[in-house]
Amino acid sequence: MTTIRRMGQTAATDRAITPDEAKAIVAQAEKNGIVSKTEKADLQRIMTEYKDLFQAGALDVIKALVEPTPPPQPPSGGQTINLDPAGGNRPVFLNASGVFTAAADGKAPANNVELGDALFKAGEVADNAREPMLANVTPELQAKTFDQLKLALARVPSDGAPPAGLDANQALQLRGSAASVLLDLVNAAKTPALQQSALGTYEALVRAEKNPRLRESMIFHLVNSKAAQTGEPKKIADALLKELAPTSPPYDKWFANGKNTVNLSWTVGQGEFWGGFTKYLKDHGFKPVGAENQYGVSTYEATINKPGVGETKFRISVREGGTNILAPMNDPNVQIVGYDGHSNWGRAMSSSVNNGPATTDGAADKLLFYNLCVGKGMLDKVKEKYGNAQVVTTYAASNFYTDNNGQMTRGEGVQALMALVDGVAGRKGWTDIHQGMNDAADIGWGRTWDNYITPISTMTREKVLDRDNDGQADYLDKHFNYSTFKVPEDTRREFEPVKQDRHASVLDGTKVLVSANMVNTLSEFSGILDRANPDSKVIAGGWFEPKMGEKDLIRFTEQKGRDGKTEYVMSVSSRYSHLSEEALRAITVFEFNRFLGDKGLLRMPAEDVKLAGLLAFGQSLAVDEGYRDNEVWSTFIKRYNLPASINLSMVTQALGAHTGHNYAGDAATVAKLKELIGPAAVAELKKPEVGQPVTVV
Repeated sequence: MTTIRRMGQTAATDRAITPDEAKAIVAQAEKNGIVSKTEKADLQRIMTEYKDLFQAGALDVIKALVEPTPPPQPPSGGQTINLDPAGGNRPVFLNASGVFTAAADGKAPANNVELGDALFKAGEVADNAREPMLANVTPELQAKTFDQLKLALARVPSDGAPPAGLDANQALQLRGSAASVLLDLVNAAKTPALQQSALGTYEALVRAEKNPRLRESMIFHLVNSKAAQTGEPKKIADALLKELAPTSPPYDKWFANGKNTVNLSWTVGQGEFWGGFTKYLKDHGFKPVGAENQYGVSTYEATINKPGVGETKFRISVREGGTNILAPMNDPNVQIVGYDGHSNWGRAMSSSVNNGPATTDGAADKLLFYNLCVGKGMLDKVKEKYGNAQVVTTYAASNFYTDNNGQMTRGEGVQALMALVDGVAGRKGWTDIHQGMNDAADIGWGRTWDNYITPISTMTREKVLDRDNDGQADYLDKHFNYSTFKVPEDTRREFEPVKQDRHASVLDGTKVLVSANMVNTLSEFSGILDRANPDSKVIAGGWFEPKMGEKDLIRFTEQKGRDGKTEYVMSVSSRYSHLSEEALRAITVFEFNRFLGDKGLLRMPAEDVKLAGLLAFGQSLAVDEGYRDNEVWSTFIKRYNLPASINLSMVTQALGAHTGHNYAGDAATVAKLKELIGPAAVAELKKPEVGQPVTVV
């Protein structure tokens, strides 16, 4: 059992207690909501016994719990408030004039670059703070801070050119950072008048924002802020939410000037889908227009008459394919673009996004419905390119029936499409369409979730979107971080820690998000991982700065989500931000398997847990877009102290023994891999140190 005293002893082992370790100790003390006298005594003992081992700010973290201090007093003259005295973030201060600065003496930023840097650091503190960062600032200083934020925002209007010294990305970053701090002020405001004024400025900022990713981030976090749960703030948040979660498809554009035709451009996966998909259309009132051709384009029409609406004609063009699904996204004559078929482990949609045409308006008038297994894994990439499109996709696997020849007879995708068509014909809103599509998806036995994500699935979308590409899911990320630094991917250094010249918070984290989504996808197709993760519990948490001597590559932190269900936040050591995407994807699923095994959730012998991890690692390599599988595998084996006799071809052969849809491993594949590697290697795997990352000096 983890105790506070034991955590203190462990933290002191390397003769240095970091702020992160102090925070973990405090979190343990607060775990049940009450800090008992015994726990306070244990905390006091840790402070006394290890007083010389605390790094800067670490002791203050524990002191704040044991010896609460009064709120900071307003600075006078040149005095400043340290906004993060615990030292968990990079230093940032608030001076007596309400100006954010990186200078401890309160000296104001000398130029726009310094101002942007200070606001960025303040935004990071606000993002990570349990309570509003400005909660303990006096009303007078809060008012001054508000005035300074307005001045900063005036330098970078959404429709203006970047000011002196900043490029377009830096100007966007400054605006995003100021927005995060402004929202913190909305929640911290000590007078109704200040809150109302700050909220009005925030609303105006959202409505003026031209960047769809920043605008959506601002809306989402206002809606989920403490201030916006009641009263006028809630009214404003609810109104803005309609922009983030539109109440209906873009009917005003589709049916303007008396139009009543909806054109759909549909791609079906090659192989077993075309016959079943087109037959289902015809069985539900669609008639062929001209000749039908599986290897060309076939068109079908249906007219639906709804009381109070009248007739709507639906014209759907169907073709086979897989890498050009999004070709019609800039066709003004197409309203709905769709796909129904296999995803090739996400590569079908990934290639389609890469091949898709550019648009001038982010596909604002389009509805995209792509039905493939775990389609949410590609949602961020789709929205990156087509930020204004309304998107419907799947949460988990999408199922279908086949005949004796393996051809689809009916499937959840085409059934959901018919529900969508019916909803559009009746001009229904997304609430009704969402319900109709999920009711139509009746082949997924035992689901406890809605499998179709629609524009109103706000919370689900935020867990898989990363609009600022910092590797942290928007669900967790209140600070929009756009001006990121990409570390060159040097494959010669795979799995070796490299000290980056930028802080973890400004490293590009796209790979972290992709990897977290792949863990969820592989779990869907694993008879082992799905025991603990059948419903995509893993959320990207970005990069973390490791403490001295720490060798972990990946961290999984268990928490309760806003819906009360278990979540696993996955973060990656910034020392490994040079890992290629293919290597990072594979190592994260191996580490997740190891994490579940350590928690006792896999109920397998230790050697079988390690074999299951090897199988999941191998499946990730098999379905990525890289071509260095053997090189990645051999480096991984060395880094994790695994038997060199186990080669990738053995894992690939063992995966072929899977049962059902357990492509990423199950009991049968573990048994087969045991047989292939032999008793000596199995005996090695039983050793505790085998399968653990070795320290790299």
